[in-house]
Amino acid sequence: MLGKRKFNSSIMAGSGAVSGFSLIELLIAMSILGTLMIAVFALYNMQHKMTYIEEDVVEVQQNLRMGMDHILRDLRYGGILVTGSTAPVFAIADNTGLNATDAITLNTSSSANTFARVDLDLATNIVSGVDVTFTVASAQEVDGFSTGDLFRVINSSEKSEPISTYFTVTGTDRTGPTITGSPAATATNVLFRRGFMIAKTGTSVPDTFPNTVHYCVGPNAACGPAITTCTIGNCLIRIENGIPDNGDVIAENIQDLQFSYILDGTTAEVSTTGNPANVRAVRVNLTGVTVDTAALSGTAKTRNLTAVAKLRNR
Repeated sequence: MLGKRKFNSSIMAGSGAVSGFSLIELLIAMSILGTLMIAVFALYNMQHKMTYIEEDVVEVQQNLRMGMDHILRDLRYGGILVTGSTAPVFAIADNTGLNATDAITLNTSSSANTFARVDLDLATNIVSGVDVTFTVASAQEVDGFSTGDLFRVINSSEKSEPISTYFTVTGTDRTGPTITGSPAATATNVLFRRGFMIAKTGTSVPDTFPNTVHYCVGPNAACGPAITTCTIGNCLIRIENGIPDNGDVIAENIQDLQFSYILDGTTAEVSTTGNPANVRAVRVNLTGVTVDTAALSGTAKTRNLTAVAKLRNR
């Protein structure tokens, strides 16, 4: 019996040895596991790269929307409350900008697009340096004006000024609501009627009237030279009143800006015209490009946005 038990023990020990893994089997298993891990990592890396690229594309699209919104708003305000026969479009430049981009300059009474409506008739003598207080339509309109701002009062129906001068804001009151300004000229028997418009025309004396808004692509010596670099790619730049140092970056990742014009008496679009006063509508074509992820995707991805704005104030 003792011999039998020893025999069985040796069989069990031998059986345990047979059921283990050999070195070759372990190496094969590790090789398969390594291959799977490499495949999973490659898939993760590809997915991470695609996510990063898509985020860059989304940013480009957002830049395009912001840039287009600014351009369309200024086109629709072009010519608003400017006096006389001043046209909304002041000047155009075709394929003369950075990378053959276009540029446009618009006339407007307020480059800041800030207005208030006179809500109470006022007949008075105007004396230079003596405050005049205007009652306006709402407290929200008062919020657009601060001490030191300049404004003009305009008869919108006749496109004229009751007195051809600017006022400097000396005080505002939301409860009135009122805007108080000091005129730069003198005149007698001036009538400001309810419905006349107050347009913010600047922040430093003297004002520029009418104001201008210029759109171009930079950095470029002819387009906001104060802006020497853009955070990402090229910039869409908005310049107020022809002062290059007043250039604001509206959108980045911009590759191209093109305008085409619809003139009076036709539906055809032209790339330029010698008479901007005949422009009645403008097509804007804005193109953005991915910069940060161009190397990852092998080539830069572009997105395009197009819109048409009718000039309302002609």
